[in-house]
Amino acid sequence: MSPNFFKPYIFTGLHILAWLLLGFIMLFYIPITWNVVLPTVFWIWQMIVLVLLIIIFYSNAKIIVPKTIIKDSTSPFLLWEFCIIFVMQIIAYFYTSQTDLHTKISLVLGFKKYKNPYFDNYVFMLTLLVLGISTSWAMLHHWQKAAQHKQKLEQDKTMAELAMLKAQINPHFFFNSLNSIYSLTYTNIEDSRSALHTLSRMMRYLLYSTEGERTTLLKEADFMKDFIALMKLRANSKLTITTDIPEKIHDYPIVPMLLLPLVENAFKHGVHATDKSEIHIKLRQKENNLEFEVENTFFEKTSTTHQGGIGLTNTKRRLHLIYPNSHIMTCGVDQNGKYKVNLQITLEQ
Repeated sequence: MSPNFFKPYIFTGLHILAWLLLGFIMLFYIPITWNVVLPTVFWIWQMIVLVLLIIIFYSNAKIIVPKTIIKDSTSPFLLWEFCIIFVMQIIAYFYTSQTDLHTKISLVLGFKKYKNPYFDNYVFMLTLLVLGISTSWAMLHHWQKAAQHKQKLEQDKTMAELAMLKAQINPHFFFNSLNSIYSLTYTNIEDSRSALHTLSRMMRYLLYSTEGERTTLLKEADFMKDFIALMKLRANSKLTITTDIPEKIHDYPIVPMLLLPLVENAFKHGVHATDKSEIHIKLRQKENNLEFEVENTFFEKTSTTHQGGIGLTNTKRRLHLIYPNSHIMTCGVDQNGKYKVNLQITLEQ
């Protein structure tokens, strides 16, 4: 059962407990500590105040704050708060004057006379306290909803960019791969069959294994190996590709298509038609700590990797949203003149 199922019940339970605590303090704890017999009208007044405070709390949080201060209307908000305080004072004065509560309490506690029968300090302080807590709670709730909405929009945008990235990879990559395999059928039938099998396995992965929020590191690594193998078919003699990916990988959940854009970016921007080019890919894993590094030749005049294509931009955004505090990603030209991307990420169990 999802934890979100219990969230409304926990939320309601906390509110009930808070009001029960306040009710206990108002109706029992404070009066009992006075060690005197209080009149019935006092207990009735305490219950009336408690009910009024509950009404004020939720009216302020659910109606006044959303319609005023959240919409940047501070003046109406202050006016409403003043009206609530004023109305509470009128109710207090009406009740105490009708029941002569102040006089009775003064006699019980040994006071000669209540200082100011027209202004109730006790009601005033409780009203201010409840209004302050209510406003803070409403604003916090609003900010949480706004943050969740913003995060949802960012995730939707990222998923749209990922879909666009996959759409860019699929037709272009598979079309060129099929051309390479077609050419290979004239020279090596067995290799062309193996390449077709690899291509079909990749298509199956893209169709069925990348639709959810998570795939597995093993599947992602296998897909990356297949991608590199097919790219080698299209590579010219000037390109050197080296890979250092362990055969045994401890499987952990990972966001699909997270590592491939870094590899695809190297092939897209790090290969020259006539000059010698190099691409080095390395993956290291220690338990759930993953380090992935891609290094490629940097062609200053033609390369745009230092600016970051959609692959790098998309990957950075996804890492920021999904692994905000558990990744380090650096990219740029190193001292050897190679463009290097290094990603260190702690995968969740």
